[in-house]
Amino acid sequence: MNAVAKPASQHRTPAGGRSHRYLVYGLALESDVPLLSVDEAPAEDVETAIRLTEAPTDTFRRRTESVAADPQAWSHHALLEGGAVYMKIRGVFEAIVAPDGRQVDCLRPEEADQGSFEANLLNFVMSTALTQQGEEPLHATVLDLAGRAIALLGPSGAGKSTLAAFLVGRGARLVTDDMLRLSFFAGQGHAHYGPNRLKLLDEPAKRLLPEAIATGYFNTVSGKLMVRPDDRTGSRREPLPLAALIWLGNRPPEQGPGATGVSASRLGGLELIRVLTSSAMNIRDYAPQRLARQLRFVEQVARTVPVFALVYPRDYARLADVADRIRSIVRDA
Repeated sequence: MNAVAKPASQHRTPAGGRSHRYLVYGLALESDVPLLSVDEAPAEDVETAIRLTEAPTDTFRRRTESVAADPQAWSHHALLEGGAVYMKIRGVFEAIVAPDGRQVDCLRPEEADQGSFEANLLNFVMSTALTQQGEEPLHATVLDLAGRAIALLGPSGAGKSTLAAFLVGRGARLVTDDMLRLSFFAGQGHAHYGPNRLKLLDEPAKRLLPEAIATGYFNTVSGKLMVRPDDRTGSRREPLPLAALIWLGNRPPEQGPGATGVSASRLGGLELIRVLTSSAMNIRDYAPQRLARQLRFVEQVARTVPVFALVYPRDYARLADVADRIRSIVRDA
């Protein structure tokens, strides 16, 4: 890593013994663990949706003694007796999510830095808790374009964060990176705010958001910088109406005379189902009732939010054309 960022030691958990209450993804999270990337809930006017508790190592060893796992494996994921979910990334975190998703026991190893621990807690662990509660969070990066949100979908490496950084540099506001929690009301889909931090590789961070690097830190799991874009717009409390979901395709665009190399098409049918199911944050739960719920979720999205496939060359010089196409999608939605 060449960019200048804060070392992990500057991101250790601050001292304190009280319980904390945070508002993130439109939910109240009550936690024994102080978190640095989300705001504390201002009042008790939001019911606690998830309780996060630090548990000792003995608790994890006792509850997972029946789990067959390779001790050298980098990550573990297992369904425990009774329906709880065990998750571990070696050297970063361990967590047990209750069957109803409302209680999470967690453990932070001594060698884990606060930033990596917290990022994984608020993405993978919280998405598992929401799935246990019956929701379907998506793997997406979401931006506010003048009061309307667009969500960028695609597998890791598709370019979601790089495109998001370009749009933020052009005046967009980051809503959430990695995980999108959707709510449906008033005939629309709405996107909830997540932590204000964007995961970027070294080169796009230096190219597109150089001013944010100084307050960033290195994520030991992803090998990326976690940068915090400037955000002076105000509250991150109320969800935003979602204008479109945009899948970042990986097929090369058709090149013709005068073509910009950027194309967008609206998805439907089996392609829409494939895109939305493959964009789930939780891809390890194959229970029949969960799969049926996913299909109901796809149907609800199809009724309320247009979904597009956006194909473009991965070239910094073309990002302005891509941004123009996205803004035209929002105008027409």
